[in-house]
Amino acid sequence: MIWAAISIAFFGFLRIGEMTCSGPYNSSTNLCRSDVSFHNKKRGDNEVFLQLRIKASKTDPFRASATITIGSNSGMYCPVRALQTYLSRAPTDYAGPLFCYSNGVPLSRSQFTKELRTLLAQGGHHPAHYAGHSFRIGAATTAASQGLPHWLIQTLGRPSSDCYLRYIRTPINVLTDVSKRLIAE
Repeated sequence: MIWAAISIAFFGFLRIGEMTCSGPYNSSTNLCRSDVSFHNKKRGDNEVFLQLRIKASKTDPFRASATITIGSNSGMYCPVRALQTYLSRAPTDYAGPLFCYSNGVPLSRSQFTKELRTLLAQGGHHPAHYAGHSFRIGAATTAASQGLPHWLIQTLGRPSSDCYLRYIRTPINVLTDVSKRLIAE
């Protein structure tokens, strides 16, 4: 479950509060299994993408909801495959929480953070350097470093303004090369 949640958080540019429960599970605001749909990219094609309906968000005070689209990739970090694998093993209550333990208890923000920090420590990373927001920051920074246009990064992150630019971390080598680029002919 946690790998699927991590994958969807990163590739979906999600806020952790959009995919976890902060209190008792509420199907009108929290993610349900029924909020996920899988589609073929082209008719007869095996390439699959998923759509996830976010019913409540920090930037959606009127709960108009938003549908995000997450594509697959052929690598080992495919978010579509991660979610499909998790769902094939998870309870099938379509009105129940999308991310929940085998006993049906929904994934809370604090439990997600705890499990994330455990995994980071096991991987040799300093857990204090990461937080729930690291997924949005990491996704925006990675997208920018891969040359995705800013309008697309803004679309993917669904911010209410240009605040998404705060999420993009500029590598030190880019900053140190600015003076060279300013005098380049």
